[in-house]
Amino acid sequence: MPSLGNPRYKAVVKTASGQEYDLYKLKVIQDLTMSDDPDSLAKEVSLTVMNAAENGVTLATLIQPSDRLYIYANVGHGDFEVFRGVIWDRDMVTDTEKKVTFTAYDYLIYMMKSQDYFYYKKGLSTKEIVKRICTAWKLKLKYSYGSIKNKRIKPVQKNIGDMIVYVLNRAKSKLSSRYIFTIEGTTVIIKYANTNTTIYKIEEGKNVISIEVKVTMDDIVTKIKIYGEAKKKSIPKLASMSKNTSKFGTIQEIMDKDKKEKLSKIKKQAQKKLKSSAKVKYEYIVTAISNPKIKRGDTVYVGCGTAGLKGNKTVKSITHDCVAGTMDVVFY
Repeated sequence: MPSLGNPRYKAVVKTASGQEYDLYKLKVIQDLTMSDDPDSLAKEVSLTVMNAAENGVTLATLIQPSDRLYIYANVGHGDFEVFRGVIWDRDMVTDTEKKVTFTAYDYLIYMMKSQDYFYYKKGLSTKEIVKRICTAWKLKLKYSYGSIKNKRIKPVQKNIGDMIVYVLNRAKSKLSSRYIFTIEGTTVIIKYANTNTTIYKIEEGKNVISIEVKVTMDDIVTKIKIYGEAKKKSIPKLASMSKNTSKFGTIQEIMDKDKKEKLSKIKKQAQKKLKSSAKVKYEYIVTAISNPKIKRGDTVYVGCGTAGLKGNKTVKSITHDCVAGTMDVVFY
């Protein structure tokens, strides 16, 4: 019986012709992994199946790119959806090969692949800009993250997803709070991280399999320059501050000051940024029993004392191996 300690996953494909294939019932799944990483806007699924025949036709022929893929999990209380997306690639060496691999992405893949021109007048909030983008592309939006007022955005050509990330990152620099940009079904979700009400536990001696610790200089910032609003021939530099440049070298970031903002406020933001960013980062990758209830951005209690990792942590990325029943979790 499936349970939280022994989850069951199944994959269902719905083709453009209206056919439906429950690959779990067909017992053809050889490998199934789901990855959710902030470096890739869309969640990714890799699915390898035996190239079995249905009514004399192989699955490699029946299932094609553009067909829809649904992944469901069961932890003892019935199936619930954990992924919905589109099959993007099919990888097969020959028509007679015994297995075939499909790669699918959730519907944010269309935001990653599509471009447009964007330009907005001064004073629009983060939420207003995101809403206009989603409305123009006929996307439903559920927005519960904070907003700031934006300067005029001159016409710029960007991928849709990159434009939303751009305005969200501007808000994040002022709000100092992480956001989660994802999609549930066909509704774009933008929310604060760490909003989950149930905090699941990952603990040594219970559900942890292994722990990897990586120490890196990625994302270090040791110097910040603050600039004012651009003039005709220059951009005035208002302040500069640094920390640990002698140890790590100069890795510089820019902060912009709007006309009505106080310089003292921007300096405080810069000091806070340097305090958290002018040092090496410890990246922990914990392999544990798969928990399909845990999502990127969730708060999770981690009890891995041997690695010095203990307390509530934020999930940065998560990859489920649905066949092995394990997950790799990276924390901020």
